[in-house]
Amino acid sequence: MFLKNNKYKDAVVAALWIVVFSILAFKLFGYLDDITSTLGKIISLSMSFIYGIVIAYVLNPIVKIIESKTKMRRSLAIAVTYILFITIIAIISIYGIPSLIDSIRDMINKVPGYIDSAQRFLNDIVSNDNINGLINSTGTLGTIQSYIEKIGYVLMNLLEGSFNTLFNLSSQLVKVVLGFLVSIYVLSDKDKLINDWKRVLVLVLKEKRAKQVIEFGRIYNNMIGTYIGIKAIDSTIIGIMAFILLTIVKSEYALLLSIIVGITNMIPYFGPFIGEIVGFFINIFVSPTKGLVVFLTLFALQMFDGWYLDPKLIGSKVGVRPFWIIYAVVIGGGFFGPIGMLLASPTAATMKFYYSKLLEKNKEVIKNIEKV
Repeated sequence: MFLKNNKYKDAVVAALWIVVFSILAFKLFGYLDDITSTLGKIISLSMSFIYGIVIAYVLNPIVKIIESKTKMRRSLAIAVTYILFITIIAIISIYGIPSLIDSIRDMINKVPGYIDSAQRFLNDIVSNDNINGLINSTGTLGTIQSYIEKIGYVLMNLLEGSFNTLFNLSSQLVKVVLGFLVSIYVLSDKDKLINDWKRVLVLVLKEKRAKQVIEFGRIYNNMIGTYIGIKAIDSTIIGIMAFILLTIVKSEYALLLSIIVGITNMIPYFGPFIGEIVGFFINIFVSPTKGLVVFLTLFALQMFDGWYLDPKLIGSKVGVRPFWIIYAVVIGGGFFGPIGMLLASPTAATMKFYYSKLLEKNKEVIKNIEKV
């Protein structure tokens, strides 16, 4: 009765809810380790299904293209897609991965020699009396040598990490194979699974909120397809061109470098520079001239991609200014690593879409403010 006619009713109810949630949060913190452990176990057990969903998501556009172009039944289009996919994986496994492993193993063995060569080169320069006097007066020799050692240490860690990753992938093989099988069922029942997900959203969030979430999912999916799908084609072309050009200029580890160039090209603006720097450092230990030639070759390839190929394929489809893309890449990479950098452009494009809608909705108010 006290709250029924009391003007402070809403404030009292809100305070009670805050107290209840605070107590629950305090209790949950006591079991935080158990909750984290349980969630980790659930995710680990669900990895096959996660792999399956990711594989199905990647292959779905190919299934749709085959369906629309050839007028095949969906089941037949799925079968053709998987035959192509298995063929590509088999070719990579037979011809690509062994060469890649050999290149990484060879580089790991040669890194100490590269460091020694760099230090000898530095000592030869320092032996010049004029340069020696300058370096001794500024005390930079020790700094330069420590930087060379640090670069070698970082390079060794990266290579050993890549080597370990390749072998860790083989330990995940069972989960990947199960995920591969799951993906077939996901693609076959895609429409039913999407409808089930929509029903769950409506039950949990009610119709209005559910529609907003579904619209967001549709827009974000379109942005991912537009950017990542087309960018994957662009990066594949750049990777193949890099392999051809690096082979022509007789670069060390042309296959490994072209794969690095292709993969890092997926990251907007920063990615191409990673490939160039890696190519430069790998080759400069063999010959400074070769290092420079490889750097300039990859730089020219990046210019071709940035000025011609990328605009031709993607154009203004993402519709976000470079400043915001770079900002999104930095934030995404900082929080979520390579995946965050990869999803930075579609995320920024989705935010731009909603920002444009908000501007359109409030254009009269904005016009009045701009006049002030």
